[in-house]
Amino acid sequence: MRHLLFATLLVTFAATGVQPRQAASFNPVGKWTYSTKDDEGTAISGTMEITGKAGVYTGTIVSGPGRELKISDVLTSPNGMVVIADLPDGAGVAVVKVWKTADGKFGGGWGPIRSVIPATVERANP
Repeated sequence: MRHLLFATLLVTFAATGVQPRQAASFNPVGKWTYSTKDDEGTAISGTMEITGKAGVYTGTIVSGPGRELKISDVLTSPNGMVVIADLPDGAGVAVVKVWKTADGKFGGGWGPIRSVIPATVERANP
């Protein structure tokens, strides 16, 4: 009987000590529509299409004929994504943030970074 009680307690504690599952990352793949303003304040709308899989996403952001930005990076979290797209003629990058709101809809914002300053980065504690 003592062994049965011990086994029951062990199973109970083991079950409660199980690590919670990590939240699944946000899936950015698909075609997104947006409306916003350009960096001069003019209303624009268009599409953002993302393809690929975690770690190797790619795609385009289109805001009109001849206005297409190539997506270079997509970073995800459990609740959203950050998209980095190259501005035309090497003029910098556009950073787009998309997140899921409490009501299940999406919010977003963006901004251009006209100058990216190179940096040397090393891991302090390998």
